[in-house]
Amino acid sequence: MFDAFAVVLRESAELILILASLVACLRSARAGHLLRWAAGGTLAGCALGAALGLWLIASDIDPRWTAGLTFVLAIGVLLMVSSMLVAASTIRSRTQALLEVWLERPAAPLVVLAFCVVVAFRETLEVALFLRSQWLRTEAGDVLAGAVLGLVGVAFLAIASRRISTRIGLLAAFRVSALVLSLLSIQMMLGAVAEFMHASGAAGVPLLAWAAPALPEGRWYGWVCAALMSVPVVSVLRSWWRESSA
Repeated sequence: MFDAFAVVLRESAELILILASLVACLRSARAGHLLRWAAGGTLAGCALGAALGLWLIASDIDPRWTAGLTFVLAIGVLLMVSSMLVAASTIRSRTQALLEVWLERPAAPLVVLAFCVVVAFRETLEVALFLRSQWLRTEAGDVLAGAVLGLVGVAFLAIASRRISTRIGLLAAFRVSALVLSLLSIQMMLGAVAEFMHASGAAGVPLLAWAAPALPEGRWYGWVCAALMSVPVVSVLRSWWRESSA
């Protein structure tokens, strides 16, 4: 339940921050006419991501394909979290840089539309595949309850964002959530390997058979998760050290 709650809350909060930064940049640039393109792109991206996620969950396709997609997504999320440690200031600067390049061009509406579609699609699909991975490992009711609680938390976070931001550092909050997301990505990655091995059979993946003890329910699973977590933890500590000594 906590895993589902953390994933939905973190990914939704990141999407809200990106869109809020986009809206703020458009308003400051007096380009309010592009807001409807942003809204349309966001709705389209969320619908596409949710549809693809539900199809992957419900359809009777080769589980090796879904395991491969889940593995690739988990690796991508882990690299993103470890290398960029997305923070509110980073989101704002990147969004503003994008708008500065395209805002005065005729294609600006299409760029805003495509930007929102891609961002909303990525965040929604990430949530769907995370929940699918957890669905395979635990009770469906717990995953569903955690997801609902995450959506409720997002609603409260959106309402209270200004008051909360004056009391805690958003950068610190995002770094802590990045560590949680890193752990969930590692678990999803190892779970995808286990799903692929199970779908292929032991004879089909002899080169992966040695990895069984490092996969979920294996005797090395906890140690492997801890070892892989050292990468994002070191990244966070290095960032804090640079800022404190600056």
